[in-house]
Amino acid sequence: MRTVFLALLLVVFSSGVARGVIALTTNVHAQPQLPQGPFVRTAEGVIVGVGPKAALHSRDEGQTWLEQPLFDPTKFEASGERALLRTKEGVILCAFLNRKELNFKWDDKKGGPQEGCRLPVYVMCSADDGKTWAAPALLQEGWCGAVRQMIQLKSGRIVLVSQQAAANPGRHVTWIYVSDDLGQTWQKSDPIDFGGSGNYGAPVAGLNGATHGGAIEGTVIEKENGDLKLLLRVPHGYFHELTSRGGLKWGPGTPSTLEASDSPGMMVRLASGRVALVWNRYREPSTRQGRREELSLAFSANDGLSWSVPHVIARNPVPAGARESAHWLAYPYIFESSPGQLWITTMQGGLRVALAENDFLTPNDPPAFAPLAERTVRILALGDSITKGARPNVPPTQIFSALLQADLRARGLRAEVHNLGIGGERTDQALERLALEVVSQRPDLVTVMYGTNDSWVDAGKNESRLSIDQFTDNLRRLVARLSAANIRVVLMTAPRFGDKNPRNGLGEDPNVRLAPFMERCRQVARDAQVPLVDHFDAWTQAEARGQRVQEWTTDGCHPNPVGHAELAPRVITVVEPLVRALLSSSAPFAP
Repeated sequence: MRTVFLALLLVVFSSGVARGVIALTTNVHAQPQLPQGPFVRTAEGVIVGVGPKAALHSRDEGQTWLEQPLFDPTKFEASGERALLRTKEGVILCAFLNRKELNFKWDDKKGGPQEGCRLPVYVMCSADDGKTWAAPALLQEGWCGAVRQMIQLKSGRIVLVSQQAAANPGRHVTWIYVSDDLGQTWQKSDPIDFGGSGNYGAPVAGLNGATHGGAIEGTVIEKENGDLKLLLRVPHGYFHELTSRGGLKWGPGTPSTLEASDSPGMMVRLASGRVALVWNRYREPSTRQGRREELSLAFSANDGLSWSVPHVIARNPVPAGARESAHWLAYPYIFESSPGQLWITTMQGGLRVALAENDFLTPNDPPAFAPLAERTVRILALGDSITKGARPNVPPTQIFSALLQADLRARGLRAEVHNLGIGGERTDQALERLALEVVSQRPDLVTVMYGTNDSWVDAGKNESRLSIDQFTDNLRRLVARLSAANIRVVLMTAPRFGDKNPRNGLGEDPNVRLAPFMERCRQVARDAQVPLVDHFDAWTQAEARGQRVQEWTTDGCHPNPVGHAELAPRVITVVEPLVRALLSSSAPFAP
C-alpha cells in the first residue's frame, strides 16, 4: 500500500503549549475525543478506560465519556503508564503506578536508585464488570518505571508485565506477575535481568543511561502453542525477545529481528488471529535519529515469527533546532473496538486515531486466501541463529535475508523475504515447527540452512548433538515436505567458523565436525535436485586465499554486517532466477 501523509492533522498540546503538527497516513483517522488508552469493553458494550483519578465510561463508541471515581484522590493518582484487562469472567483489573508516592532518588555515582526511591505498583479490581471497584492493593514496592500490559491466557491465568529499579549498576529488572485467581493473589517470576549490559554506552536523546537501562517496558502475547512471547525495550536498535511456558521462568532471550528505536512497543492479538504491533522505529536507523517521531504498525500471522512490512501511520517531524522530545509519538496502546477496527493512542504526543486492519494488510499478509491482484514472491529464510542474524552491532537491516529482499527489489522484482531463524535450532526442531510456522504461511520459496548446532559437541559430551545420519535424514525430510507442498527449496551450507572460534566440548575446532555435515548437505541437494548455496566452501576457499573469515564474524561463528554482506550476493545469484521464473508464472500460491 502506498503511504501518503495528509497535510494537516492534529495539533498536540501539553500544558497548553502547542507541541507540533502530527501527520497521519492515508486511512488513519483522527479521533480527538478519545482519552488515552488502554481500554476494555464490558458485557453491556460499555467501553472503559482509566484516567489519573477516575474510570472513564463511554456508551456511544468513544464519542463521549463519563467519569467514575476510583479511589481516594488524596492518596492515589495513576500515572500515564497503566495496564487494563477484562477477563473472560467479567472481572476488570487495573494496574498502575501511584504518583502520590513518587520519590525519585537516583545517583549514578552511588550505584543508581537510593534508599527511598519509590514509585509503587497497585492493582485494583472490579468484580462486577466495571460498576464498582475495590480499593487498590499494593503489588510491588520500590521504583517501577512502567506497567503497560496485562493479558489473560487460555488457561485463565493472568499475566502482568512490570519492572523494578535495581542498584550496582543502576538499571531496571523486569518482573512478570501471574495470578490464577482473577487478581486476588499474585506470584512473581524469576527476574529478567540484563545487568549492566542493558545500559547505554552514552546518553541518548538526553536520557541518562542508568535510569533507563536494563530490561524494560515489555509487551507480551500468548502464542498458539501456549508459550508466552515477550519483547523488551533495549537501546541497541531492536527489541530483545524472550519466551516462557506459564510466565514464571523465562529463557535467556535473544535480539529480535525487529528494528526498533529505544522505545516500548505494544503487541495485541486481534479477532482475526493476527498479532498487531505498534512501535517506534528510528527515522534514520544508521545514525539513530528521529527516535520517537514516527509510529509504525505491522502484523504477524505466525505469533510474531515474521511480520508484514511496517507502515508508518503517524509522524510528527522535528523542525531543525527544535527539542526532539516535544515531537515524540510514543508509548502506544491498541484497542480493537470491533473486529478489525483499531484505536491507537499514545501517552507521549497525545496521538488519538482509528484505522481498519484490512487497510494495512499487503496482498501477501497471511492468511490471504483471495487471488492476488499483483504477483509477489514470498520467501522464507529457515535456519538457526546465523539466519536470525540480529545481534549486538548487527541490526536487522544488515542480515543476509534483509539484504536479499533489498537486492531483489532493487532489480525490479516483487519479493518479500521473511526471516524465520531461531537461535540454537537444529534440523529435528525445524521439522517440529515446519507445518505450523512455514508451510502454513504459503511461501513460494524457502531457504534452509542448518548444521552449526546439529554438529556441535556440548561440554561433557563425546558426540555431536545429532549424528550425521540423523542430520542427513532430517534435511531430506525438510526438503521432501516443502517440495510436497509445492514450495521451492534452496539448501544452504552454513558458513565456516573463524580461526578464533569457541572450541567444542572435546576441545576441537568445530569445523572438524561441521565439514562432513556440510558435505551431507551437498549430497541431499544433489539427490533431491534442489539448488545449493555453498557458504561453507566459499569461506573455506577464502581462508585458503589468506582471508581471515574471523573478521567476518562477531565471535568466530555468527556473521557480522560484513559477513552477512558476503553471504547475500551468493544467495541472490541462486534465488534471483527462481524469483524471475515464479513471477513469470501464472501459478497461484501453494495451497
